[in-house]
Amino acid sequence: MPTLSLARATEVASPLLRLIAPAYADVLAALWPAPHTAFVTAPTARRHLICLMLALELDHREPVDVVQLLATPLRKAVRLVVDPAPDGLCRALERLGEIAWEPRDYRGLVALLADPAPAKTLRHAVQITSAQVQTLDALPRPLRDIGGVMVRVTPGQAGLLAEAHALLARRLPRDVLAQKIVAWGRAASAKALFNLVADDFRHQLPKPPHPGTERLRPLETAAAIRDAARRYRNCLADYVDHALDHRAAIYEWLPAPGAVIEVTPDSYFGWRLDQARLENNKAVDEATRAAIIAELRGMGIHVGRSAWQIRRALERAGSPTFALEPLDAAIADYFTDD
Repeated sequence: MPTLSLARATEVASPLLRLIAPAYADVLAALWPAPHTAFVTAPTARRHLICLMLALELDHREPVDVVQLLATPLRKAVRLVVDPAPDGLCRALERLGEIAWEPRDYRGLVALLADPAPAKTLRHAVQITSAQVQTLDALPRPLRDIGGVMVRVTPGQAGLLAEAHALLARRLPRDVLAQKIVAWGRAASAKALFNLVADDFRHQLPKPPHPGTERLRPLETAAAIRDAARRYRNCLADYVDHALDHRAAIYEWLPAPGAVIEVTPDSYFGWRLDQARLENNKAVDEATRAAIIAELRGMGIHVGRSAWQIRRALERAGSPTFALEPLDAAIADYFTDD
């Protein structure tokens, strides 16, 4: 009977064998010469078990009779390869798909099944993928144990979460980080999750240039800006870092129809109106526009040409063909994309 200890790599593996077990094809071709019938016609759980055996690099153990791995009841055959075998390994082998995994993913699967939290996640999976194992393997235990959307991200996303967690662990007290992880676990989607983690890498937003009025209130936190972005259905959420870096301050015009307003620093005027939009980035009507302008000017925020625009105009004004855009038209540009 062929045993693993007798196998030597060969270059006569068939294209089918290289398709279903690319990482192990040469050794498998030595165990079952072409056309490799016993292996390629075996149930997928048996094929995975054999590839798992090769992945575990069992040279230090007694030779394994690979024929027994095909003929012995699956639970007993699993123990010939992994003893003691973690609970759920036998059933997991039946849900790994048709193509053999890379060695590190098989080793990761065995380790995860021996850990209660990831083992529970894998047991409930209709199908277990190598990407799912890579994700669980990449996540630090606190993130893995909290579950939720975190255990459903991609391996690349899991790697980023692991890096973020490690960096935050160096900066935050353990109890504070634990509270944040709980909040991450409640995220409804991957996008919401990464927004929460990104917020934890931000200092608090600086104070707005004016505390606001009854009709014009500042959006002073990342959460408030994101909530407005959701309500106004625009890209306002992308302006959080602008606000953090003192490059913008965001206000909301409260009277109907409502509008979001961005003011930005100006080298001469201090702060000036940069843009204002209604829901879905629609242009602001003239009546609302006039009310917003009056409110901003009452707060000491400049509404008009920026210092840069004035300097540009002055540089060009010496030409006899120079024409200055009317101020009302320049201001109107802040309220519409047209």
